[in-house]
Amino acid sequence: MRLANRSRRVLAAMLIGFATPGCASATAPASVDTVKSGQWGGQHIVMTVAASRTDIEFDCGKATVDGAIETDTNGAFTASGTFQPERPGPTRPDAPPPRPMRLSGSVKNDGMQVTVVLTDQNEEVGTFTLTFGGTPRLIKCR
Repeated sequence: MRLANRSRRVLAAMLIGFATPGCASATAPASVDTVKSGQWGGQHIVMTVAASRTDIEFDCGKATVDGAIETDTNGAFTASGTFQPERPGPTRPDAPPPRPMRLSGSVKNDGMQVTVVLTDQNEEVGTFTLTFGGTPRLIKCR
């Protein structure tokens, strides 16, 4: 009788030991990566990505995102930054103020799709397709 109880306890302990690692890995956070550093170019946009900051130039504006842009396991990302509208002609003291913005999109291999929204008025700047190392095609409003 004692042997049977001991065997059940050992079996129960072994089952718990085998089940626990599976439970721990199921609750582990999703793997995080970052957008590849370097120049990404496309129609009406160029992004220069670095670990500490991303600079973005549009036909009639520029933007910055501080820090790395993190992606999830599917390459999706969302990041906040600041957008500075530009006007034709010289820079004037009464230039429009910077506006808060959100980038959202995804990266797959050397391709990126990104949507830029000015969050203070929920105004979409546009959706852009970029290629890593691609030549940007900007038509400056200056």
